[in-house]
Amino acid sequence: MNFALIDKITSRLEIPRRLRALVRARESSLIALAALVGAIAGVVVALMSTGVDVLHRLFFHLDAGVRLSGLLRLDPVVAISVPLAGGLVFGVARELIAYWRPEREIDPIEANALHGGRMSLLGSIIVAAETVWSSGVGASVGLEAGYTQFASGIASRIGMAFRLRRADLRILVGCGAAGGIAGAFGAPLAGAFYGFELIIGGYSPNSLAPVAVAALIGYLVAHALAPADIGLVAPEKMTIAAYDLVIAATIGLLCAAAGIFLMRGVV
Repeated sequence: MNFALIDKITSRLEIPRRLRALVRARESSLIALAALVGAIAGVVVALMSTGVDVLHRLFFHLDAGVRLSGLLRLDPVVAISVPLAGGLVFGVARELIAYWRPEREIDPIEANALHGGRMSLLGSIIVAAETVWSSGVGASVGLEAGYTQFASGIASRIGMAFRLRRADLRILVGCGAAGGIAGAFGAPLAGAFYGFELIIGGYSPNSLAPVAVAALIGYLVAHALAPADIGLVAPEKMTIAAYDLVIAATIGLLCAAAGIFLMRGVV
């Protein structure tokens, strides 16, 4: 398979000039593109989640609606053989891909920081497929990186097809990541802050509306296609006392302090 040829073909796909000019001339057009990217991100989350569920049912013989992490007991032979065989298949596939495509894939953070938001769509698809397979065979990996990589890769390709300015392309990549995280966790605010803080790297008036719209639509689409069950059950009637708020505030401050310590430590 000629990965370089596929990348070359997809990189030359462009939107007609008049439509490109219309989008570049209006700030509201960026919001419309962000809404499209958010909807695509929601579909990406639903498809990847469904793919992992299908693999779990196939390899671990699960019933519909049963999560692998929720099992109290699993056949030891299956628990050992499936990850081993799946890891072997993954390793062979990874070597073959590296032979035909030796370059390293760029994640959304690096793309925005060093490449002006330009990402490889084919590379993003490969990363997403690797993530789905790894999780599907029982590896202890999260799907979040796959969600953001795939959604941001699509957003980057759309932005390049419209020949967006560098700043607008970076915002659109952040919209893809925001929609993916919002759809994955059912949390539009968390998705938006993820896009601002990690992908775009800051807040600006121009990015506020697009990222917020993408996160909200990503959540709505993902929830409509594949409602997420995070496994938390709260009683129907509960009373919140004053000390509960104190405990919650204390936990929030400690987490914030830990986050600041880690980020300062990295610097």
